[in-house]
Amino acid sequence: MELLDAFSGKRTLESVDGIAFINNDGVYVRTKTRELIQNVDDIAWPAWDLFDMNYYALLREPHIQGNERCLPVLSGRGCIFACNFCYRMDKGFRPRSAESIIAEIEFLKSKYNIKYVIFSDELLMSSRERTVELCQAFIDAKLNIKWSCNGRLNFADIDVLMKMKEAGCVFINYGIESLDDKTLFVMHKGLTRKIITRGIENTLKVGISPGLNIIYGNIDEPLEAIDEAVEFLLKYDDHAQLRTIRPVTPYPGSELFDYAIEHGLLRDTADFYENKHTNSDLLAVNFTKHSDEEIYKKLYEANMRLIDCYLEVQAEAYKKTCAELYFNRDSTFRGFRQT
Repeated sequence: MELLDAFSGKRTLESVDGIAFINNDGVYVRTKTRELIQNVDDIAWPAWDLFDMNYYALLREPHIQGNERCLPVLSGRGCIFACNFCYRMDKGFRPRSAESIIAEIEFLKSKYNIKYVIFSDELLMSSRERTVELCQAFIDAKLNIKWSCNGRLNFADIDVLMKMKEAGCVFINYGIESLDDKTLFVMHKGLTRKIITRGIENTLKVGISPGLNIIYGNIDEPLEAIDEAVEFLLKYDDHAQLRTIRPVTPYPGSELFDYAIEHGLLRDTADFYENKHTNSDLLAVNFTKHSDEEIYKKLYEANMRLIDCYLEVQAEAYKKTCAELYFNRDSTFRGFRQT
């Protein structure tokens, strides 16, 4: 509204916080940073009615059935952690209340027949206490939905995960990033290989699929970390999604980007976007002691193993489905083609 008032001449652009523009003299102007809305429950829900919901509800997630409709929901904004490769525009974490989240989900269920919710914010599992509180609220409200979220392995205790399972959680996307303890320390992950292994084993034990995200190439990370990552993925991945290992990317605003500038690996933001960051699966900056060629060769070999394993598992699943269809007359079958 303030910006519209400025365009209509009721106020100046300079008086609107949180914007940047080129003024009539050709000078770049950046105004004062806008204060964050602390009570995010006050923020209106997305204007779902402006979208073609029959299209957007076709989002596919792990363990969603072909006839189930799906939409994203935010449970909060921000993150309490400070990984060195992560970029965000604001600090801290601003959670929504359980009541607000439940009201939006109940609306999506009644209005658009949504059966699966993707909590797409940075971190639903911001603490053990909040995670359990939210899950108990979902259970008490009898939401009866499937959902996925982003989680933290240091909070992946059996009792927390069991409550998540009871509340409808079927998939937790975890940021593992590395199995090398020294690299995890450099990243400020607040994790160790022991914590990671325990959390993944707990998640699988309660019957929730873990999304295993691993990147390579943080400061001085050894090349052997890729081999360790592959063995970990082959051991623990339940193949709910295809998982590959990608290079770390030092996005502007991250601590890793600042490190690259300070050590002459990047000139500035323009250098990053115009010259170095050509694709998120290619190296933008090499922070290791190994050559680009060595890294690419190792990533190729690693990801070929992961892809082959995933395809083998999928082929076996399709064969089992085919047998159920024709020999057991499975009437629930809805086709081999994926949405």
